[in-house]
Amino acid sequence: MRPGWVAETVGGTRLAAFLASDFRVNRTAMIRAVLLAIGKEFRLLRRDPVGLFMLIVAPIAVIAAAGFSLSSVYGGGSSSYAVAVVDEDNGEISRAVIDALRSKPSLVVLHVDHRDLARAMVREHKQAIVAIIIPAGTTAAFEGGASVRLIVYADPVRYLETVNVELELAHLGRRINQAANDRARQALAQARERLEREIAEANHGADQARAAIAQFAKTAQHSRAQLDAEIRQQLETAVASTRAQTEQALNSAITELSSQAQSQVASQRALLGQTRDYLERLKTTRVAFEKWLADLQELAGSRASSIPPPPAFPEPPPDLLTIGNSEPAAPDFAALRARLKKSIATPDLNVHIPGVEFPPLPEIPALPTQATKVSATVPGTIGFAEVDSNGVEVSPLSGFNAFDLQVPGFAVTFLLIGMLMGVSLALIDERDWGTLDRLRAAAAPLGATFAGKLLARFVIGFVQMAVLFAAGWVFFGISLGRAPLALVVPCAAIAFAGAAFGLVVAGIGRTRDAVLPVGAIVIMTMAAVGGCWWPIDFEPGWMQKAALVVPTTWAMRAFNDLMIRGLSASSALVPSAVNLGFGFLYMIVGIAISRRRFAP
Repeated sequence: MRPGWVAETVGGTRLAAFLASDFRVNRTAMIRAVLLAIGKEFRLLRRDPVGLFMLIVAPIAVIAAAGFSLSSVYGGGSSSYAVAVVDEDNGEISRAVIDALRSKPSLVVLHVDHRDLARAMVREHKQAIVAIIIPAGTTAAFEGGASVRLIVYADPVRYLETVNVELELAHLGRRINQAANDRARQALAQARERLEREIAEANHGADQARAAIAQFAKTAQHSRAQLDAEIRQQLETAVASTRAQTEQALNSAITELSSQAQSQVASQRALLGQTRDYLERLKTTRVAFEKWLADLQELAGSRASSIPPPPAFPEPPPDLLTIGNSEPAAPDFAALRARLKKSIATPDLNVHIPGVEFPPLPEIPALPTQATKVSATVPGTIGFAEVDSNGVEVSPLSGFNAFDLQVPGFAVTFLLIGMLMGVSLALIDERDWGTLDRLRAAAAPLGATFAGKLLARFVIGFVQMAVLFAAGWVFFGISLGRAPLALVVPCAAIAFAGAAFGLVVAGIGRTRDAVLPVGAIVIMTMAAVGGCWWPIDFEPGWMQKAALVVPTTWAMRAFNDLMIRGLSASSALVPSAVNLGFGFLYMIVGIAISRRRFAP
């Protein structure tokens, strides 16, 4: 036992004392011992074809097998599925469904005549993943606004393939619904535009009608006033003409009457003269008759009394006696003409045409075009657009390249296996073979041996990761992310943590037969739980939380962020720092327990 070692101390005190005693030796000897250990590791690796096979070839073979086997699970593979289709509808919708299925490179459409045959192709003969039945009347029901369903026969054993096909069907259904909604929305938009145009034309026509009515009323009022003046003028003209004609007719009639009256007066005057002469002669004759009668009576003497009296002359009417004393007066036609002219007075021609009262027209309401827009709207469909971390839209359900997960996952797995073989088993073999004793005989401290082995295995593990990533990029087309050089950080962190963990396993196992199963079980568990073989999101929540205590979880988080999610290099810093913390913890614990196991 070296003087610097204090046997009674335990835990961290022992570790500190051990490190102090080992590192008090000559610095040159320490560096020489580390270099010897590193050189030894590389010489052993060069002479170990099985080790090289496990480092490079075996991981690539396992990665290829796992990647090609699981490529369809993550949606990035090119596998094709046979789909049996029974078209009972023979309509537009069924043709659209079949054409859309044919357009998918991953689907092979098999036309089947009957449902029973399609069901047998899925369940019994395994000739198709699913059978799709398009019921009769699907197109008519869909066009009528009803919800339609396709019938799918599936094999429950082939769950993952069925899920992929049903996802394609769901995406197809959304596309058909969206196309139908787009067409309906376009038709409604055209109908709405046509309706709005007709409404606008109707409103314009109503405005024109209102303007025409107002103009008509204005014109009617103006025409009525103008008509009043024209009628008055026409009446005045007619009255004046009638008056002139009347006066002319009266003058003519009066002149004619005057002429007739003058003629009649002259005739009457002549008759009156004759009558007057007759009366004078009659009066003279009466006097002569009376004288004759007196003479006769005188002659008769006594016999005069026997003479009968003569008939008495009738007395003329008194007016007849006086007719001779006056002349008939001619009528005063001038006064008559004056009275007639005065009686023909011009009437007041202030004619008022009654106004035409138009009945009030009902107000034409403006049609609510905005309400039409709201009510004539087909509800849109809610879709989604998948974008990557850079904001670039990608195809929905496109998944990712399965090798983006399998390459880093199995690289980490085989890295840990390599650390188990190169650190844990190698230390036990070197102890059993006496190599450690020979190194100590060459003045190589045990701490320097551990440091050299850790450093050598760190370099080997890092190179292994780099080679596997390069092979994955060349052979399987993996993505190296936005910053390929950023992969160096998580690779270095997990290589350091893996090398230090190998030292812990070496200190726990007493023999090679004990180390190999314990180490293999622990490594496989860490790889499985940490998401090296499948996405950690497949695991239940409690297992995901438990996985945070193993370095594989943090390594895969960094690789997934860089390669699959396409995040920036800074996303790998925290997981890598955690793995560095695991590495230092494993190194401290491994050195502490390995010193007791391998110290002489």
